[in-house]
Amino acid sequence: MNGIQKRVVILLVVAVTVITGLLACGGSGGLLSRNEPTATPTKTPKPTFTITPTPTDTPVPTNTPTPTSTATPTPENTNTPIVLTATPTLTPTNTLAPPTATRPPATATRRPATRVPPTATRPPQPTVPPAPQFPWTGVVTNQFQNCGLTRVFGFTLAANGALAGDQWVHYWADGWEGDWALSKWTDMGASTPFKGDEGNWDGTIDTRARDGVWKACVTDKDESWTCISNTVEVKSSSDCAAGHQVFHITFRKN
Repeated sequence: MNGIQKRVVILLVVAVTVITGLLACGGSGGLLSRNEPTATPTKTPKPTFTITPTPTDTPVPTNTPTPTSTATPTPENTNTPIVLTATPTLTPTNTLAPPTATRPPATATRRPATRVPPTATRPPQPTVPPAPQFPWTGVVTNQFQNCGLTRVFGFTLAANGALAGDQWVHYWADGWEGDWALSKWTDMGASTPFKGDEGNWDGTIDTRARDGVWKACVTDKDESWTCISNTVEVKSSSDCAAGHQVFHITFRKN
């Protein structure tokens, strides 16, 4: 039971107790019966109790979601073209007559116009290297000092750098027809301990140091003066301390 119901029950019990006491006093002949005549007791009405009803739980209000605001796009400003309504002021027309041009007499002879044609500039043409004059090319590849020898020697090589044997090399000097050396298929100086003696043809001129200008070229055959390579010239000296006496010449096929 809740607090209100308990209070109502207590009040009912108290009321019943009071009524019962009053009835007991009347039946036994108390003070009232001695001094006053007996009267019919008046019943006291029961008190009326108002029961306060239990308060009803008020339901919690439901949260109503706030409606989402929709952004209204702002219209873009439209540029209104400005129209000029003012009437432009016209520039007054020059009313003065232009001076009269004096033409030359009809008998005057006009000078014919001379036109100079523009000079056409041609772009420079690419330089084409000339074709080799000979199928072989010879160069001096080294030179040495040797007081006991005057000599030209070296290699005849194929286009890929390999040894090319059986090629005739003519070496000579002005006033001396010289001699012809046949190149070999092996390196004659590879087995010697002296660095620089490698070669596959040899042209020994003298067994002493001497002055002279010597020439060499590859020929088409033995004892031929027809060079199939450029002519290589070297200059030897009898001065063993300042000059050179031995020259290494390499001929290579183009």
